[in-house]
Amino acid sequence: MPDCKQEQFLLVRGDEGGSFVVGQAKVADNGILSFSWEGNYGFYRLAGELGNIDFLISNPDFHFSLDGKPVLGELRFPDNDENNQFHYYLSEFNVLNQRIGTLRERLVNLNERDSSYKELHTQFKLVQKEKKVFLKELWRSHIDSWPARIALAKQELEPDLKVKNYDDYYQKHFFDYFAFSDSVLQATPIYYEKIGKYLKVNYIEDLIKAENYTKINDLISKLFWLTELEPSSQKYLANYLMNRYPEQKFPEIYHLIVDSYKVLNTCEYVMGNKIIQNRVRNSHANKAGWLVPDVELNHSPDGKIQSLSDVNSDLTLLIIWSGSCVHSREMLERIKDLYPEYHELGLEVVAVSLDSNLGFWNEIVSQNYYPWVNACDTDGLNGTTANLLNIYVTPSMFLIDSSLKTVAVPQTFFQLEKALGDFFK
Repeated sequence: MPDCKQEQFLLVRGDEGGSFVVGQAKVADNGILSFSWEGNYGFYRLAGELGNIDFLISNPDFHFSLDGKPVLGELRFPDNDENNQFHYYLSEFNVLNQRIGTLRERLVNLNERDSSYKELHTQFKLVQKEKKVFLKELWRSHIDSWPARIALAKQELEPDLKVKNYDDYYQKHFFDYFAFSDSVLQATPIYYEKIGKYLKVNYIEDLIKAENYTKINDLISKLFWLTELEPSSQKYLANYLMNRYPEQKFPEIYHLIVDSYKVLNTCEYVMGNKIIQNRVRNSHANKAGWLVPDVELNHSPDGKIQSLSDVNSDLTLLIIWSGSCVHSREMLERIKDLYPEYHELGLEVVAVSLDSNLGFWNEIVSQNYYPWVNACDTDGLNGTTANLLNIYVTPSMFLIDSSLKTVAVPQTFFQLEKALGDFFK
C-alpha cells in the first residue's frame, strides 16, 4: 500500500457480539502493512481514516496490494481469489455512482429551458437505468456467489437517489437485496451496519426519547421475524441488540429484546396461554442481583444435593432445559465443551429438565454423559421450578453466586462465555 505510508489501519471482524477490532498497525515506509493474528477465516474489514476495504480471508496466506487510497484505489488480490470479483462489482457501482452524481450536479446548475438540459437529463436517466440493470443482473444471475451478495448488501449502504420523499423511498427499498437470514452476510461488518440502518430508518432514537415502548417492541419483534426464524441469525441479532442496548442503561429495551429472542427460540411455543403471557411480564424480575429461590432438585442421582443451596461452588450455572427442545440440547453440548476448564476455576452446572417422562430424561442424560448436577421437574412449564423462576421457554440460564444471587442472566452462549470470562478473570 505505497500510497498509505504511516497511515493507521484497524483490522475489524464481525462476530455475534457485533463488529470489533482484532488488530491495528501502521503502513511501514516500504508501503507494507502486515497483521499477524491467528483467527477464524471469514469476512474482515481494513478500516482507515479515508475509507474501508472489505474482504474475505479463506486461506492462511492471504495478501493483496493497493494502488491509491482505499476509497478509489485499485486492489489486486491473488489469482482466482473471489475478492477480485467482489471488488470489481464495487468498482462498477462506484463508477456509476460518480457518473450519476456528476450529471446531477450539472443538472442542478442548469435551467430546465436550457437547450443542453434535456440532453443531460436523458443521459442521467440512462445511467440510472444502467445501474438498475446491473443490480438486477447481479441479483438474478449471480446471487449464489458470495461476492455478488455482499456487494449488493454493501451497495445499499451507499444510496445514489435524491428524491423528494427520500426517507420513504429508502425504507421501501433498503432491504430489497438483503436477507437477515443470509448465512454469507451473517456476522460481517455489513450485517451489523444493516441492522443499525434498519433501526435508524424506523426512528428508534425518537421512540426511545418518547419512551414509546409499545412501538419499540413492535420494531424489535419485526426485526426478529425478518431473520425468518433462522437460529444463528437470531443469535447474532440478539447479541448485537443486547450490546447496543445494555441492561444497565436501557433496562426496558433490553428486556423487550430478551423476550422477543426467547419467544422465537423455544420448543415450548405457547404464547397464547395467559399464564405464559404473565410470565413474560414477570420475567423482568430475572436480572443481575435477583435472589434466586432455593429450587428443589428432584430426581437428582446425587442424593446429597437436594436443592440449589446444597451446591458448593463459587459460581453456579443453572440451566432449565427440555430433552424435546433442540436448542436446549445444542446449548448443553456447547456448555459441556467449556465445563472442564471452568469447573476447575470454581464453576458448577445444575441442569434441571422439564421433561415429563423420567425414562426419556434419564436416557438423554446417560447417553450424553452430562458431568454435572442433573435434576428433573416432571411438571414441566406448569411445575414449581418454572413458576419460581418465571420460566416460559427452554433453555433459560442463570449464573448464580454462592449466596444464590444472580451474577448474570445470559440469553445466548456468546453471552454465557463473556459472563464466565468476566467472573473468573
